Amino acid sequence: MSEKIQVLFVDDEPNILNGLKRLMRGQREEWEMNFCSSGQEALDLLARQTMDVVVSDMRMPGLDGAQLLDRVRKLYPGTIRVILSGYADSESVLRTVGPAHIYLAKPCDPLMLKDAITRPLALRKRLSSPEMQTLLAGLTSLPSLPDVFLNLQAELQSPRSSAASVAEIIAKDVAMTAEILRLTNSAYFSTPTKVTSPLLAVRTLGLEIIQSLVLRIGIFRQFSGSQNVVPLLQELNAYSLSISRLAEAIARAEEMDHFVVTSAQCAGMLSSIGILVLLDAKGSQYHELLQRMGPKDSLSRAEFETFGVNHNLIGAYLLSLWGFSDAVIEAVAFAPDPGDAAGGENQALTAVHAAQSLGPPFPALPNGAEGGDILDQDYMRACNRLERVEIWRTLAEQLKAKE
Repeated sequence: MSEKIQVLFVDDEPNILNGLKRLMRGQREEWEMNFCSSGQEALDLLARQTMDVVVSDMRMPGLDGAQLLDRVRKLYPGTIRVILSGYADSESVLRTVGPAHIYLAKPCDPLMLKDAITRPLALRKRLSSPEMQTLLAGLTSLPSLPDVFLNLQAELQSPRSSAASVAEIIAKDVAMTAEILRLTNSAYFSTPTKVTSPLLAVRTLGLEIIQSLVLRIGIFRQFSGSQNVVPLLQELNAYSLSISRLAEAIARAEEMDHFVVTSAQCAGMLSSIGILVLLDAKGSQYHELLQRMGPKDSLSRAEFETFGVNHNLIGAYLLSLWGFSDAVIEAVAFAPDPGDAAGGENQALTAVHAAQSLGPPFPALPNGAEGGDILDQDYMRACNRLERVEIWRTLAEQLKAKE
């Protein structure tokens, strides 16, 4: 029998803790649940026992939720950190941006809480490297291109800035796009559907909150690693934008519904976010990996041999941790090999796989190396879309001509 997931709930109100015990009773077969009434009590328990997840209230006397999770992040970076709070003032929420992976509002549906915890843990099991598990859970932000970062700062300080002008800059950067969508889709903002575009995210948050996030909280950071990696980061952003546009165009050509179209666009943009993580944490090692690759070498296989995981799984785990939709997570996880995904067709996955197969080659790969760009004809045949491939190929050529 597999070990139970260790979950720690922290709240200074006994009635809340008792309510959580009742709500989550159905998880007793899978979770070992622990309950603490203060931040200090939680830290004392963590010093004695490893926890997979810490779920904390925000407002508590002494050590509040943001302070507790910040301590947990520093002391136990592999632990998943969740804020569960009934206080929705923007100041409190902004304080949790770095320390918390997930923000959930009280009262919280038990199924939503269960999903927020179990979904990333299910993907984490596929990360065989403990070092990579700790690295990903400990991330507080992703690196942005220096010029994009500086342009955004300048635009936010300009009296002529607008939601459209700010979103246009954010949409050019993979890290900024992921971070802003992560926050917008948190339970605090209670959007009726998942937000999948930077423009809608900026409009939802408002320029004042964006300014606080960027200029005061520091939600974005510019890449500060080796300058040799910056050109590859630039190529990665350009590539991601191209895949995003083509995935959107393919979804529209197939007359998929609006949510699928926007999900395909979002997943295309974030499909290589795992490479961004590796470039940030293992820049020199990843650069050497690319230089070692020869004709017919597979990028995914080379990543597995070097890091014990490929960039698709890294990206999917991070997006699941941040509460992105199942459609986007699956499209990122299985983009190179859609036939490995369980269940019926995920249309966003179809569009992203086709975009990566028919669109521009992955940057910095030697000629003949496989970046996940081989069309899975068996999958397309099973989805009854194989005869559409030539139409998509034409779309790819048209978009390339415009760039």
